Amino acid sequence: ATADLIGLPWQVIVGPRGVAAGEVEIKNRKSGERETLPIAEARKRLGIAA
Repeated sequence: ATADLIGLPWQVIVGPRGVAAGEVEIKNRKSGERETLPIAEARKRLGIAA
């Protein structure tokens, strides 16, 4: 995958149920750990400005 080639540390998984609930799943690509968070919290965690 392209994310592997360029070394992105996080993967964001967005699905229809998560969008309806206002949530996304983030995955740490190094550890494989996954966490479901509200979109605003995921943005903070990943350092994405509003």
